[in-house]
Amino acid sequence: MIPSIYNRPVEKALGFIDTLRVDDTRSEYYEVAELEHSENRVYNQSQYLLSILFRKIGRNDLAQRIRVRHPPEEPDNDLPRRKGHKSNDRWCILEGDTKPFYLANRINSSFNDEKALIALYWLKRNRRQAGEKLWNELYSRYDPAKGVLQMDKADAERDLYPVYKVALLGILAKRIGNVEALMDIQRKLIARQHPSGGWQTDRKTDLTPDGVANLETTVLSTLALLP
Repeated sequence: MIPSIYNRPVEKALGFIDTLRVDDTRSEYYEVAELEHSENRVYNQSQYLLSILFRKIGRNDLAQRIRVRHPPEEPDNDLPRRKGHKSNDRWCILEGDTKPFYLANRINSSFNDEKALIALYWLKRNRRQAGEKLWNELYSRYDPAKGVLQMDKADAERDLYPVYKVALLGILAKRIGNVEALMDIQRKLIARQHPSGGWQTDRKTDLTPDGVANLETTVLSTLALLP
C-alpha cells in the first residue's frame, strides 16, 4: 500500500504515463506526449524501465505486455549515444539484476547518475561499505535548499540540473535507509511534479523547469516516491 501522502502524486504520475501509450494494447509508450517533439518516439530503454515500475506496483500484466513487445535484451535505439548497448544494461540494477549491468565491478564514476547506479550495484552485491562510500560522496553533492545535485561534467556542459539524477539519489537513499534524506528528496520531487502528472527532465540554474515532461524522468521520480 502506498502511504497516503504519496498516493496522489503517484496516481497522477501513472495517469500521465498512460497518456503516453502508443495504443490500447499498452505494450509500448512514447517518451513525450507532444506530437511535434523530437522525442515523441519509443525508446527501448524506457520501455524496460517502465516495466520495472509496473512490477513494483504489482501490475505484472502491464510489465509482461511491454517485455513481450520489447524484450529486455533487445538493442537500445537511443542512437548514437547508446550504440552497442542493450536496453536493460543500465536500469537493470533497479530491479536487483546485476548480470547485464554495464558498470559492473566499477568502483566509482565522476557522473552523478553512474555514481548512484554503482552504489546500488555494490549494495546488491552485499558490499555495503562500498555502497555507503558512494552514497556519502553523492549526498555531499546534494543541495537540500535547492533540491539539486551539484552539476557533474555532463550537466555543466548543458548548464542544467537533471531531475532524474535527484530521483536516483532518492532511490539510493531508500536502499541505504536514510529516511531523513529520502523524505526531503521526495518532498522536492512532489513540489516539482508537472500539473500533467509527469516530471520535466531538467531545471535551469534559476530552478525553473526546462523542457517537457517525459517518461524516463517520470518513472524514476515515481520509483523514488514508492515505499
